[in-house]
Amino acid sequence: MSDGIPVEVAEKDQAGALPARLLSKRTLITITVALAVVVVVVWRANVPWAGAWAEIRRANVALYVLAGVVYYLSFLARGVRWQVLLANAGEPRRVRRLTPLILASFFVNCVVPAKMGDFYRAYLARVRERIPGSKALGTVVSERLLDISVIMTLLLASSAYVFHKRSSATLIPYVVGGAALCLAGAGLIVLMRSGRGARVLRLLPAPLFRRYESFRSGAVSSLRRWPTLLGLTVMVWACESGRLGLVIAALGLSQRVGISQFVMVALVAALLTSVPFTPGGVGLVQAGVATTLVLVAGLSRTRAISVALLDGSISYGSLVVIGFVVFAVLNVRMSRAAAQGAHHEARLGSEPTLAGRADQTATTGRVA
Repeated sequence: MSDGIPVEVAEKDQAGALPARLLSKRTLITITVALAVVVVVVWRANVPWAGAWAEIRRANVALYVLAGVVYYLSFLARGVRWQVLLANAGEPRRVRRLTPLILASFFVNCVVPAKMGDFYRAYLARVRERIPGSKALGTVVSERLLDISVIMTLLLASSAYVFHKRSSATLIPYVVGGAALCLAGAGLIVLMRSGRGARVLRLLPAPLFRRYESFRSGAVSSLRRWPTLLGLTVMVWACESGRLGLVIAALGLSQRVGISQFVMVALVAALLTSVPFTPGGVGLVQAGVATTLVLVAGLSRTRAISVALLDGSISYGSLVVIGFVVFAVLNVRMSRAAAQGAHHEARLGSEPTLAGRADQTATTGRVA
């Protein structure tokens, strides 16, 4: 405790305000401005909508549906991976309870900029699974570090194969940026694991220091059993790449775009989602996918845009719909659970205890 306020209560008060912040006027204004910028950019880009729509109408529906199934299998892999991370941090949970939390957090990332979905997932873990919020956030940070490390490794391997006979400066900014993130994240984990700076951190208020220690515990200890975690991360991005490959096949372009090419395009799209410019990278990701397909596979602009739009209908459009349903169900259930808990506490508070009843009986006997 500090100043008479338990750390758990302070964390609960802070996290409890998160859903309200997600739906605040400021957030809604930010979303509106970001989407307006996307609309203006698309309008000025003179996108051949008619040609792209004609390509999409000829798509193989069965392959498109299969692409969606493969995409949502990635969330199962993410759920298993988070289960391993939490178990490493001393918080074992079931996959079937963790996977919906990931879906809800991805929905929030689709409608709110600045990756607020990651904080929302930590909030859900605290409220629904009784995991300390700071520790849960630490495991999410470790998960992001795993993602960026595997993405960069696969991106370098695929680009080396694609450009083995020709040089291209297109991917240099992505490679440099991704490598910088990997090094920064790895350096931060190593620094936290070594315990450096503990004397300075102890000068912080006690509740804040305890939250940091909880975060550090989640981020550092969750990375044990790293071969398992790396294997699961590769599975996640294999599903993500497979989704794009099936979309390309649905449009009849498999002969034009090889495996190494669509893997590289999918990984570039993944890097673009980390740019907190628009919610879920909408607009930015589709532009990156189309541009990379033109440069890497030599597709026409119309066909590249049709791939980007059809793929975005799964990775963004379907996620907004399905994610919203999961988000709503989770919040309704948590609201009901909170109401039932408050009602139960009120009943316990209103009923006299056994000791109170004995005292009341004794007092009545003396009066008589």
